[in-house]
Amino acid sequence: MHEYSVVSDLVAGLLPRLEAHPGKVTAVYLRKGEMRILSDYALKSAFEIVSQGTRLEGASLEIETVEARISCPKCGYAGKAEYLDDPAFHFIIPVLTCPECGAEVDVVSGRELYIDRVSVELPEPA
Repeated sequence: MHEYSVVSDLVAGLLPRLEAHPGKVTAVYLRKGEMRILSDYALKSAFEIVSQGTRLEGASLEIETVEARISCPKCGYAGKAEYLDDPAFHFIIPVLTCPECGAEVDVVSGRELYIDRVSVELPEPA
């Protein structure tokens, strides 16, 4: 499962950053570009497994999908990508050619995969 290794790396990078912030982690917010062919269900399942025994145990993984946006250096088009939606695929696939002129495009967004923020309940004052 590719999602397991992705989540493992994200958690390994996040845990040291949390050391300076006491309290219970309640949610981790992930931004995932739609060009990342990763299952939200598998990411959440992997997060539940990988977070066991860490400060992240019991926290939810909230996933925000970032749509694919493109720009065309040839004609100047900037906007959403068109999609190939074939039932044989498990995901819709963005088409990376210009919908106006057919030229190759630059990807502006849709490849992201990062932790955007974390919610932490502060401990009660002693």
